[in-house]
Amino acid sequence: MRRRMVAVAAGALTAALALTACGGGGSASSGASGAEDGKTLKVWWWEDDSSALSQTWNKAIETFKAEHPGVEVQFELKTYEQMQQSAQLILDSNDAPDVLEYLKGNATAGVVSKAGLLTDLTDVATEKGWDLDNSAQDVGLYQDGIMGSGQRYGVTNYGEYVGLFYNEDELAKYDLQVPTTLDELEKVMQTFKDNGITPLALGSNDYPGPHLLYALALANMNQDSWSAYQQFTGEPDWDAWTKAATTYQEWVDKGYISKDSTGISAQDSGNAFEAGKYPLFYSGTWWAGTFAADIKDFKWSQVLLPGTDLHPGSGGNIWVVPSKADNKQLAYDFIDITLRPEIQNELGNMGGVPVNADADAITDPVGQLVTTRFNELLSGDGGALAWYADWPVAGLYDVLLAQSSSLVQGTTDPASAVDAIKTAYDAGKPQN
Repeated sequence: MRRRMVAVAAGALTAALALTACGGGGSASSGASGAEDGKTLKVWWWEDDSSALSQTWNKAIETFKAEHPGVEVQFELKTYEQMQQSAQLILDSNDAPDVLEYLKGNATAGVVSKAGLLTDLTDVATEKGWDLDNSAQDVGLYQDGIMGSGQRYGVTNYGEYVGLFYNEDELAKYDLQVPTTLDELEKVMQTFKDNGITPLALGSNDYPGPHLLYALALANMNQDSWSAYQQFTGEPDWDAWTKAATTYQEWVDKGYISKDSTGISAQDSGNAFEAGKYPLFYSGTWWAGTFAADIKDFKWSQVLLPGTDLHPGSGGNIWVVPSKADNKQLAYDFIDITLRPEIQNELGNMGGVPVNADADAITDPVGQLVTTRFNELLSGDGGALAWYADWPVAGLYDVLLAQSSSLVQGTTDPASAVDAIKTAYDAGKPQN
C-alpha cells in the first residue's frame, strides 16, 4: 500500500543518474542491441498475486501468448521497495526488461524520462490507436521531467482516488446521515466521540496521514492554486496548507483521530476499519476489493471527502518501455492487450478501477461504485483528480509524513509544520 505515496531516496537516485547522460527518451523502434529477435518478452510488476491488477495482467499474458506463439514470456514479480531503490540502475543496464510497471511522478518517471532511460511512446500510442485522451493518462506525459504534459513515456490501464469509507451500520445505529459537507462530517465524528468511539481510522505512521492533510488543503484550493503547487505555474497557496494543518490538529485534539495512530501503519488502520473498530476510514480505492472480499459483519460504502472539488487521485502507475529494452514491439503489443475492453472489464469486475472499460459490462457492485466515481472525477462532474501531495519534488513524502505525524503527536504547530513542507518544496522545485 505504501506505493501510493512515493518517496524517492535522493542518494540512490543521484547515484543511479550519475551513470546516465541526460537527454531525450530512447527510440521507439530499436532495442538495446539495435535489433529485436522477437523471441522473448520480459515483463516486471510488483502487484500482489491476489490483487485485481495482478490477476488481470496475468490474463493479459495468457492472451499475449495465444497471439504470439513461439514467444517466451519471462515474468518477474518484484517488490515496491526493489523498484524504488534500484529501478534507475536497472533501466540503465543491459538487464532491463522489455516492459515494466513504474512509479509515476516528477521524482520518479520524470527523472528517468529526462535522463533518456525511457522510450518515447507518443508515436506508438497513435499507431496503436490507444484512447488516451483523458486526465488519467496525464501520469504518462513528461516535459523536461515535469508530469502532465509533453511527450508520452508511459501508459496506465487503471485509476485510483482517495475517498471516505464508512460503516453503514454504525451510521444507522446513531441515526446519522452520510455527510455532504465538512461541517456535517465533523458533526458525525463528534457524535461518535460523544458515544465513546474514535471515529477515524488513521495510520499516521504511513501514507494515510499525508493523504488526509493534503485533502484538507485541497478543500481550501481552487484549480489555479492546485496548478501552482503541482505544476509550478505560480506560488502555492500556503495559507490553504496552514488551514489544513490547523483542522488536522483540531481533529486530534477533539479525539476524532487517536494520538496513538502515530504507531499505526496504513495496513493496520485498514484492518481496524475492516474489523469494525472504527466507523470511518479515509484511504484509496485499492482497499475496495479487499473490503468487498473480507468484510462480512457490516455493510460499508464510500464517498468522496465532502467539502471539496479536488481529490487525491490519478491514473495508476504506468507501463514503461526502457530505452535499452530488447523487444520493444512485443512490449507495445502487451501494453495494447492490457488496454483492451475485455481486460478492462475484468479489472472492473474484480473491484479495480479500469480506464477503458465498457461500463455496462461491469456487474460487480464494488467495481461499479469505484468506476462510476472515477469516471465522474475524470469528466469533472464529481470534481477533479488532484494527484498526490508528494509528487512535485523528490523527498517531499518524508517531510509530509514527519509533519503530519508531529501534528498528531502535538510536537509541532500548524505554522511550523507548513513551514517545513514549504522549505522542502522550495528546495526541490525546478529552478528557472
